[in-house]
Amino acid sequence: MKIPIFPLPVYLLPGGITQLRIFEQRYLNMVKNANETHGFVIAYVLDNARMSKWGSWVDIIDFDSDEEGLLNITVKCQRLVSISATTKQADKLLFGTVTPMEHWQESADRRDCHFLQQQLKWLFNEYDALQQLYPTCYFERADWVCARWLELLPVKFEDKSFFARRDSFHMAVAFLNALLGSESQVSR
Repeated sequence: MKIPIFPLPVYLLPGGITQLRIFEQRYLNMVKNANETHGFVIAYVLDNARMSKWGSWVDIIDFDSDEEGLLNITVKCQRLVSISATTKQADKLLFGTVTPMEHWQESADRRDCHFLQQQLKWLFNEYDALQQLYPTCYFERADWVCARWLELLPVKFEDKSFFARRDSFHMAVAFLNALLGSESQVSR
């Protein structure tokens, strides 16, 4: 399937939500046509000339304009996709052939995730912006908790990119526990 690609330095996993400010005409057109193109893909910009080979296929879940007249949209990642052949339209909007990728299975497996779940709940309670972005939270789901941590933490894309693989969930849990310090490390 060919759909628009929006190159941005945004790391988003399934279920992830982010807000974007749209001002370039090509991206305003992309948003306007999002129903016809089945949304769009956010592909991480690695540098000025390259972008990741996978992206986050998003749907627009809300929109408004700000005081400056810029369009603000809220998008939610439905799934990850691999990106192959890309082409540019006359307005320089990038289109890519995308193929859905499998990601982590929905998981209520809480082994080794209790500390991560507690800390994410605390973070969401402390920051109104997160509560507004995520009106519904799934703290009981370890996969949802780990995905939100990976999106929020200031870790290089090259280091986080590995966790887009479908078999990387348990490695993500270990990575996050090591990075954030698990309960057993905190209690020492």
